Amino acid sequence: MHKKGHIPERTCVVCRKKNSKWNLLRFCVYQGKIIWDKEQKKGGRGAYTCLECVKKLRNKKLIRKFFNALRIERTPELEESLKEVIKKFENEGNKT
Repeated sequence: MHKKGHIPERTCVVCRKKNSKWNLLRFCVYQGKIIWDKEQKKGGRGAYTCLECVKKLRNKKLIRKFFNALRIERTPELEESLKEVIKKFENEGNKT
């Protein structure tokens, strides 16, 4: 449970705006793939993005920033898994 009065803040890796952790989307590396951590409870380093900024992650410069935030080496396999996650997220977003 959250401490009363404490709101964890995170920064979007794309636009650099600070926001409540719960208003941002968390992505992390899990079992060698980049995943969207819906519950924000998976272990390891995460990278946070705004809802509006997810679609911008197709830009090569922003992909580089994303991988730097996760502190992992950029590989074709991880780039492909990021593209898959973005597609899944966009599909789920369109359903609601």
